[in-house]
Amino acid sequence: MHANPGVVLGCTDCHGGRADVRWQGKDEKSAEYTAARERAHVLPRYPEAWHYPSSRTPERTYALLNKESPEFIRFVNPGDYRIAMEACGACHEKTIKDAHRSLMATATMFWGGASYNNGLLPFKKYILGESYTRDGKAAILKGAQASAEDRDKFNVIEQVYPLPRWENLPPADIFRAFERGGRNIGNQFPETGLPNVAGAIQKLEEPGRPDFKQSNRGPGTGARIAVPVLNIHKTRLNDPLMWFMGTNDNPGDYRSSGCSSCHVVYANDRDPRHAGPYAAFGHDGTTQTADPTIPKGESGHPLKHEFTRAIPTSQCMICHMHQPNMFMNSFLGYTMWITSRTRRRCGPRNKSFRRRPRFARCSTATRKAPRRAACGRIRSS
Repeated sequence: MHANPGVVLGCTDCHGGRADVRWQGKDEKSAEYTAARERAHVLPRYPEAWHYPSSRTPERTYALLNKESPEFIRFVNPGDYRIAMEACGACHEKTIKDAHRSLMATATMFWGGASYNNGLLPFKKYILGESYTRDGKAAILKGAQASAEDRDKFNVIEQVYPLPRWENLPPADIFRAFERGGRNIGNQFPETGLPNVAGAIQKLEEPGRPDFKQSNRGPGTGARIAVPVLNIHKTRLNDPLMWFMGTNDNPGDYRSSGCSSCHVVYANDRDPRHAGPYAAFGHDGTTQTADPTIPKGESGHPLKHEFTRAIPTSQCMICHMHQPNMFMNSFLGYTMWITSRTRRRCGPRNKSFRRRPRFARCSTATRKAPRRAACGRIRSS
């Protein structure tokens, strides 16, 4: 994995497992080979989820890494933040600690903004963030050591707390305070011909003060939970945070977790402007190694079994692509293809119109022209 000839490592130094297991046969499909392989390798807790014994990264793993054993996570990816200190900490301790505290790992800015803007916390001091222990448990992440003066001067956070469970929080929604009150509408649809079947149509409540829950009016629709917290939980594991893997289910989403998210390159993009020299290897996440145990046409494998600092823009685009008008899209010359508001002005309404790509790259002439496009189909970058 290290191009530096001064670093000499064996497989088990990073991945764990047993280096003393030997197999002398020739048939890799034999029972003896399988038994030797399983003695040497670390076996998963959930073999079906990992498609064991396949070595490819499975699709849509989401929170699987928090359930799997740390030993197997290290075997699959020594760069994962849960066990990177064990695998690489002897040489890269400071780098790993800095990576644990990065926004790409904790999402503190996102959680802090969401919690303040939705009335979950009464201040803008961001104290919520994503971090996990070796065993996949939500953890409190300690900040860097700093004096009280430096903390005030540079806004250093002492520690970051995990997001509470959504069902344990009382309902909190700042927009409820502006409700006018009125008749309390039930949770259930009325019976046909009996709109007042429960006899409570005239029950009134004070403006902005439901008795014991969120009101039935508005987006909450009778829920007795903190809706913003639930939404953060639902989107967290799908967001491109480095504690988890990419979805690995289509071009542009092949990546691992932790340090390997960036420094182990996958085939994601065929355009040399985005992927540079890696574009020649396609966009299907297939390997380019000579390892005979890895199928050459199988998706979910890195290009090579090595770290690199030559990271292409296409690797960044795996995560930084959510907003069509910013992040990496504008850097590459992309912008929003079309929206429903501009659909009628941009083209004919036909069946093929909906199958157009979401983003379009501006031509060279358009990129050099001023921003004067009349509709939302293509605008210069």
